[in-house]
Amino acid sequence: MRRDLSRFTNSILISTLLIMSILSLISCASIKTQQDQYHESIPLARDGSYEQASIIIQDAKEEEYQKKDRVLYYLDLGMLYHWSGEYELSNKMLTKAENAIEELFTSSISKAMVSGVLNDNALDYSGEDYEDIYLNVFKALNYIALEDEESAFVEIRRVQIKLNLLEDKYKELVEEYNASADAKGELEYRENRFHNDVLARYISLLLYRAEESWDDARIDSKSMHDAWITQKHLYNFTKPSFPRVVPGDENRALVNIISFSGMSPVKLADTIYIQSGPSIVFLTMTGQSEDYVTNLVGFNFLVIPGIQSGIHFKVQFPHLSSRRSEADRVVVKMDGVEVAEISMLEKMEVIARETFLLKQPLTIGKTIIRATIKNITKEIGKGAMQQGLSDQGAGGLIVGLLAGLAADVAVDATENADLRISQFFPSYARAAEIVVEPGNYNVKVEYWNGNNLMAEIDHGMREFTVDGLNLIESFMLR
Repeated sequence: MRRDLSRFTNSILISTLLIMSILSLISCASIKTQQDQYHESIPLARDGSYEQASIIIQDAKEEEYQKKDRVLYYLDLGMLYHWSGEYELSNKMLTKAENAIEELFTSSISKAMVSGVLNDNALDYSGEDYEDIYLNVFKALNYIALEDEESAFVEIRRVQIKLNLLEDKYKELVEEYNASADAKGELEYRENRFHNDVLARYISLLLYRAEESWDDARIDSKSMHDAWITQKHLYNFTKPSFPRVVPGDENRALVNIISFSGMSPVKLADTIYIQSGPSIVFLTMTGQSEDYVTNLVGFNFLVIPGIQSGIHFKVQFPHLSSRRSEADRVVVKMDGVEVAEISMLEKMEVIARETFLLKQPLTIGKTIIRATIKNITKEIGKGAMQQGLSDQGAGGLIVGLLAGLAADVAVDATENADLRISQFFPSYARAAEIVVEPGNYNVKVEYWNGNNLMAEIDHGMREFTVDGLNLIESFMLR
């Protein structure tokens, strides 16, 4: 009796240690997206303390950003440097991000599809497509601020090159995977519906106009107009007035304001749990709030005669959640007088969602394939182990149940959606063109929510000339 009790106690201890060991191993396996660095940096950025936010990101480099997260680190820091006016540092970081994205994209996606990795968090982050496109837009703005228009042209041209490649890159990957001997299921491809970026065209037009390349400026203007016809799903708001593309009054200065507001979308996790009882399957779905709090979304069950108890299955996918701007009206004042309302030019968060959906069938497909293989392997192992332990009597049966629980916990802990995404791109871009007498003006941009003035950004005294590029960039990440 005492020997049986001792054996039973030891079995429970072994099972408990097994669970603790597996959880400890998982904790150290870097298979969950790190978010701690954003708890302080995001509120600081929203309040305009960009330099302090960048210091927090730098300090988090060794702990929250591992080598596999280097693209994310470069993007976060590059954008914060842009907002704080450190244009050369911003370009340095954004260039590192761009180079790493180009290096990692094919290898990371291919590896994720054909390997048995625990989840995508264990892979190198190769960036979202909208990040890869917009980083060139902000590099161009950096170069304009540094008075290097030639380099700004190079960056804007790269946007269109990437858009042309976006048409086929996922299609080719999916077709290659489906045709390979390593394929464990068939993946689907979603047709690309983003070919023409108005924000990039707007900046390109201003650059061409500044050097009096009128034909090229007219081509950009036509492309901008076309976007409201061929991409209505992206540009589903009133078309703004675009910059003029003919020589202007020799005694007037053309001033352009580009205003950014809000913060780009974040990734949150949707989770589906499947748990079986005698002839019944329970389905539970949970979702995350923007504070990463998990909430119950739905519950259902299916009656399936003959199904056994104890089957446990978890699948988790990322989805984009908007952090759109609170500002619904943006105006510009010169010498204290309101001269224009700045119109919506591009909903960048909509572009982010469209490019995210382009990759989503691939993400969901390979996640289901990977999770299914992991869980089937787990259930086979649980069955064999519990059968063997049940032969040892009641103590063995309990140990088998505990070991099965450990296996469920372990596999659940490895099935985490990859929630990595850059945090400091804006959500909206607005633009306006103002005609003024050449001279010096005090420029302020106001951000309004209804009748509430959210922020007034003072851009100081600015000199506007008849020739050249009179561009002001304003921003508020709320």
